[in-house]
Amino acid sequence: MSENPLHSVETQGVGFAPILGHYFERCGIAKIIDEDVPCDSRRKVLTHGEASVAMITGILFQVPQLYNLSKFAEATDILKIILPDIEACEYFDDRLADTLDALYSYGLGNLEMQITKQMMSEFNITSEICHNDTTSASVYGDCNNNRTDKSIEITFGYSKKHRKDLKQFIWSLSVSTDSAFPLFQQAYSGNTADTDTYVKQWSNLTELLGRRDFLYVCDSKLISKENITLIHDDGGFFIAPAPMYESYKSVFYKALEEHDREILIPYKDGFNRGFEVPLSFMYKGKEYTFRMIILYDPGLFAVKSLTHKEHIAKTEAAFKEIEEKLNKYNLKTETSIDKACTDILKKYKTVEFFDYTIINEPVITYKNAKRGRPTKGKPCDKVAVTKDCFSLTLQFKEEAFEQALFRCGYYPMITNQSPEELSIEDAMSAHKNQYKSEHTNRRAKSGYNLEPIYLHTPERIEAWLFLFKIVLQILVLIERTARKNIEQRDKGLDNFRPNRKDVRNPKAEYLLGEFQYIAAVLILMNDGTRLKSISALNVLQKDILAVLDVPLECFTSGRFYEKFAND
Repeated sequence: MSENPLHSVETQGVGFAPILGHYFERCGIAKIIDEDVPCDSRRKVLTHGEASVAMITGILFQVPQLYNLSKFAEATDILKIILPDIEACEYFDDRLADTLDALYSYGLGNLEMQITKQMMSEFNITSEICHNDTTSASVYGDCNNNRTDKSIEITFGYSKKHRKDLKQFIWSLSVSTDSAFPLFQQAYSGNTADTDTYVKQWSNLTELLGRRDFLYVCDSKLISKENITLIHDDGGFFIAPAPMYESYKSVFYKALEEHDREILIPYKDGFNRGFEVPLSFMYKGKEYTFRMIILYDPGLFAVKSLTHKEHIAKTEAAFKEIEEKLNKYNLKTETSIDKACTDILKKYKTVEFFDYTIINEPVITYKNAKRGRPTKGKPCDKVAVTKDCFSLTLQFKEEAFEQALFRCGYYPMITNQSPEELSIEDAMSAHKNQYKSEHTNRRAKSGYNLEPIYLHTPERIEAWLFLFKIVLQILVLIERTARKNIEQRDKGLDNFRPNRKDVRNPKAEYLLGEFQYIAAVLILMNDGTRLKSISALNVLQKDILAVLDVPLECFTSGRFYEKFAND
């Protein structure tokens, strides 16, 4: 039998690394960072740009811990493909942390604007409408080793995940209505009110986009006289739901009572409705007049009316439960009974639908004036004893309930953009698309582990968030490119999801997931010859590369020849 000429076979995971490398190159991430953030002259390997790309890759491959990145580089060929000149041992945590420090020191906002502008130019991202939303992210630990006075403070605040025991920071993210492309992010101290972040983010967007004529879409926390007048006076445009403060509520309710016509707005398979009224107020001695656009949504009506009915039923059940406990336990005084009733109405938000009356009908009994057994044959003196006996009646206000049902489904929006520039229909569309920023925050927290963060220095956390936003940008660019090309060729992906053909709106995670088993193979022969190979692509994978504008050569063995020769 002849001797086996094969000496060894080495296989390393490749996954979707070639796709990432292609997009990193188009976005110029490493190049931009290296041009602006020079390394210490003593460092000859792994520039700040390369380290940033490595950390971004780690986040995409679910390796958020800096200390695990070198193990990841050793176990797969992923970083070798993206950064072929860097050995796995160079990705140690101190070196990566040094890059985070350098990014923060240079100025995250400057880098963010340069990279985002490059992406928007390369992929033709539009930005006529921008959405902003905030979320809180919890940390595990004190995270109080601030190195500068300008960094955020990781502290306790209002937790949106209801974890009052954990410190947090506030993360504000602005996205374009064009595919929810992330435009700008900024971290704030954990006790910062959302109201204080919106104008700062608007200013950042004006600097990034170089203009003020975009429409800034936010939630109701934007609407304060200080915020909206500042944006208006600075030449900007906004739209957001009006909070139910008395000043806005009175205008809203009056408009509902007095309006005589509404326009129909086609939406999905039905119609919404809308009308508008002026909203005028004085602020710092100046009169402002904006538009209050009032929209009606049948879906919102169904939800709110059902909620009202459920709360009314729960209120009545709670009052029946109280009636059974009257004059016992902790319900023996009018004060305690009144508090219990008030708490029920507040809990179920039914104060306007019910009145209640506490009735006291004291019971008078008599007892011997003196203690002990009375003397036989002598009259016994008696004294009257009065004991409170409370009852409770609950009155349902039918008229108030009918009025509340009439208002269900209506909600007010406030904007300063003219009807010529923003019709009622366009205003509804802009508000409906606010889900894009909320969806991006959910994606960050669920799919890519925005929290917990494994860093304990606030400055490094801010720099890491800058890299995290680039991850979200890359995902959107992948999705947007695929969907745009699918639309142009008018043919979706076949066999992309189970039992589905012609898929036209693929998610980036599923697109990249199709390449998870791609591997590079190095075969070493006994005579010292090295043979190279890479997993062959199937029809679906080739089609995905086509819609992603990634050349097939990125997955050919010749692409990795130099790397194998140096192994």
